[in-house]
Amino acid sequence: GLLLVGCSQEEQPEAQAPNLLGVSSIATIDGQPIYTSLFERYAITRLQKAAEDLSDNERTALIEELIQFYLMANAAEDAGISQEQDVVVNFELQRLQTLSRLVASRHLEANPPSETELQIAYEQNIERLSGVQYKARHILLDSEDGAAAVIEELGAGADFQELAVARSTGPSGPNGGDLGWFSADTMVPPFAQAVSSMEVGTFSEAPVQTRFGWHVILLEDTVDQEPPGLDAVRADITNVVEQRKIEEFLDSLRDTAVVVVEEPATSP
Repeated sequence: GLLLVGCSQEEQPEAQAPNLLGVSSIATIDGQPIYTSLFERYAITRLQKAAEDLSDNERTALIEELIQFYLMANAAEDAGISQEQDVVVNFELQRLQTLSRLVASRHLEANPPSETELQIAYEQNIERLSGVQYKARHILLDSEDGAAAVIEELGAGADFQELAVARSTGPSGPNGGDLGWFSADTMVPPFAQAVSSMEVGTFSEAPVQTRFGWHVILLEDTVDQEPPGLDAVRADITNVVEQRKIEEFLDSLRDTAVVVVEEPATSP
């Protein structure tokens, strides 16, 4: 064994780069090593276990799986599959995505959001986190005339919930048109504008058109929502700051690179 190692070392180039996969292996296939480092990582991703915590059966099964991967991959290499354009393109995309995720993660590890940055982002988003909440019902109809007729009936004293059950084409119809509590920004703009201009206890004086059809709206109640404290939304605000940091990092990379976007080729 020592003699063989000595011979193999003599045959290697003097300035050979270190093998980043290591030197120890758990098996070989036609002399090709399956490195221990790869096996250890596979154990974590496959079974969420460290290699030293594997049972004998688990270790044997994982080694067999890796052997099968290598056999199939070697067959693909022999068949020239690894040199097919689609395969090369997919590998390159995977490389770009993997390295991008890693450099973004390490940039954030080296530049975590500070309390000051979190506080500033919180104050910038506080309006979105607060505001008026509305409780409303609606009756959805297919035509403006149908909505106008419903408004006339309501004006004559008809019950809104009963009309919603009888006339509404929307999914909330069977529940008397109940939409529950919502903020204006969760509704399509025409609906949100109509609700925000109404008084509690009133119904819309004119049909409200959205891409869903024609609405008659009853505003039942409103409440001013107090914004949550920073700690309550810390995770969301942290994501906002981290995204901003990645965007700034990308801007800095772009500023130091010469980027030329080619014009698309024109047809002759």
